[in-house]
Amino acid sequence: MTLACLLVVLSAKVEAQQEPLYTQYMFNAMSVNPAYTGTQDALEAVFLSRMQWTGFDGAPRTYSFAAHTPFTQHDMGIGVALVADKVGPVNNFYFNVNYAYRVNLTDDLKLSMGIKGGFYNYHVGLDNLLLDANSIDPSFQGQVERKFQPNLGAGLYIYDDRLYAGISVPKLFQSEINPEEAQEDALAVLKRHYYIMAGYLFTINDDFKLRPSFINKFVEGAPPSTDITAQMVYQDMYWLGMTYRLGDALAFMANVNVSEELMIGYSYDFSVSNLGNYNSGSHEIMLSYRYGGLIKSKRTRRLR
Repeated sequence: MTLACLLVVLSAKVEAQQEPLYTQYMFNAMSVNPAYTGTQDALEAVFLSRMQWTGFDGAPRTYSFAAHTPFTQHDMGIGVALVADKVGPVNNFYFNVNYAYRVNLTDDLKLSMGIKGGFYNYHVGLDNLLLDANSIDPSFQGQVERKFQPNLGAGLYIYDDRLYAGISVPKLFQSEINPEEAQEDALAVLKRHYYIMAGYLFTINDDFKLRPSFINKFVEGAPPSTDITAQMVYQDMYWLGMTYRLGDALAFMANVNVSEELMIGYSYDFSVSNLGNYNSGSHEIMLSYRYGGLIKSKRTRRLR
């Protein structure tokens, strides 16, 4: 790929992906919606590593960790989330503390209202781009900008043993990294993102269940991103799924409850857009651990 094409692709993708992308979003919901905090009736910790577009220089790399727990007779939840994200010349680090409060809408259906506060640390440096040694442009030398930005986010999350639905804004305040360039350069503006997600678990028979789900992401200046997923569940222990990211990628995933405490998962995406000619797909590994006497039973684990 030529340098010009590389810069065009990276510029568009950085604008669309200022918030990290997750294929296994259904097991990492707290990273995009603070209202998910404390909803699992146990202390839960999730680690996720994503290597996107392998073989493509400057491709996104994401590492996230989130932990949360309910407290005060399960009416409230608290958690923390850390993300290290690299996309081309942009290095991001996020840290947030989440708080959620839940109310019963019916005997089974609950509404959780969540907020989060923390900071984003953005570092944009074109010196990370790989250029031909004979064509190095001085304008690509050195750091472009570093920004420490406080953050506040909010969300709503409705759920029971089978249904979940949520809406969230992880970054409420849009800000400019460099006000002088904000009118011309998409990288100079930290934009507000909106998420909508939902899923439902259907029982087929005693052994098999089916859970369709979706997540939509909206951000000004970029096309909406929509993931549509179907997962088959066997004996509440083994998950096989497929996701279609509209106009962008097709993904396959497998998840296993190794024990009542530990789940592992893996997903592989391959591009269906023109970008697929320049990469070998995306890999995502997920580890989730639950601890505490609040876990009800093996039969109810991981079904939300």
